[in-house]
Amino acid sequence: MEFIVPPTPTISVSRRRFPWGATVVLVLSLALAAIFSWRVFAFYRQIQAGEIDPGTYGLSKPSTEVALAAVVANAKGSGKIATSDDPSIGSVDARVTIVEFGDFGCPYTRQESFVVRALAKAFPNDVRVIYRDFPIEELHDGAERAAISGTCAEEQGKFWEFHDAVFTSQDLSEEGIGDVVHTLGLDVDTFLACANKAMTRAEMESDLADGLDLDVKGTPTFFVNGEKIEGAVPFDLFTKLIQAFLVKV
Repeated sequence: MEFIVPPTPTISVSRRRFPWGATVVLVLSLALAAIFSWRVFAFYRQIQAGEIDPGTYGLSKPSTEVALAAVVANAKGSGKIATSDDPSIGSVDARVTIVEFGDFGCPYTRQESFVVRALAKAFPNDVRVIYRDFPIEELHDGAERAAISGTCAEEQGKFWEFHDAVFTSQDLSEEGIGDVVHTLGLDVDTFLACANKAMTRAEMESDLADGLDLDVKGTPTFFVNGEKIEGAVPFDLFTKLIQAFLVKV
């Protein structure tokens, strides 16, 4: 039996001008996408390593006098954010209450910690400062440990000494916290018992939850008489802000 092989079809290719311009644009787009992806990955690695360079990435927004004046002008005077079970300094009858959500591992909170202490000293009767924990463990390894330790230092009446010592060193390791505990003369057994209580962690988590409910996105975040102010505020601007609130109250 014979098989008849059909003729092979002829394939014709029309000659077109190759779109070199479109190819160049595509290559450039892919290159830019690759660079962007690399920068995002590098940024992520820096965050994880705690090596973020705010100058390079522009993460720090400087507060301006105009912006703070707007805050005062629109203030409604809500004081619901203030708490009675968190560390505070200043008169309970103060006309200005500053609630700070901070992270012991945050370089901006560290920067502002000295400003807050100076404000409390400058306005002992007119300003009350309340510190609340907002540890971002994903960015600052040991932040939760430091927050819990701060609560236990408060239990022995030495939160602000702990606050100053830890922000000075920003060593949040077990050894670093241990050195602060010994330097402050805290009772070690009492401190450890406090640190291992579920209630102590619950207090920290309560602060975190309240911060999230208040749309706190980073540290430090302040609520001055209930009005939200994000980021580090220089001492001179914070002083003007307080004076403006004192006039308004």
